[in-house]
Amino acid sequence: MTTMLSPVEKVLCLQGVDVFKHATTEMLTYISSIAEEVSVPAGTVLFSEQEMSDAMYVVVAGRVRLEKEGKEVFVVEPSQSFGAWALFDNTPRLMKAVVIDDAVLLKIVSDTFYEFLADHDEVTPVIFRAVIERVKALAPETL
Repeated sequence: MTTMLSPVEKVLCLQGVDVFKHATTEMLTYISSIAEEVSVPAGTVLFSEQEMSDAMYVVVAGRVRLEKEGKEVFVVEPSQSFGAWALFDNTPRLMKAVVIDDAVLLKIVSDTFYEFLADHDEVTPVIFRAVIERVKALAPETL
């Protein structure tokens, strides 16, 4: 499965990522420049539980199953993302990710993302605003 996404198509894929929801189109264009397009065959394990997190993914085509202890937790469909916390915290993965159907993914490596933020500091507050909103939504009674 070979696809070459245009810069506009990459930006459209990134618009659906919750941690980028406050980013302008210009910011998403910058972020898309560090998003690597990868084609992955069905059956591929992208990462396993307890493996150190080092990247987030956006599904362009295909589907990816997230599972914990062998049980399905969620199926990630096109235009959805997973592993976004890897951009902020290099800790062990909580789930395993297995490609169900041949997939095209956008992969953003956390080290590359940090370098990107160092060069584009106008993006940092926008990203943190979305992260704070996400944390508040997950634990509203504790904040």
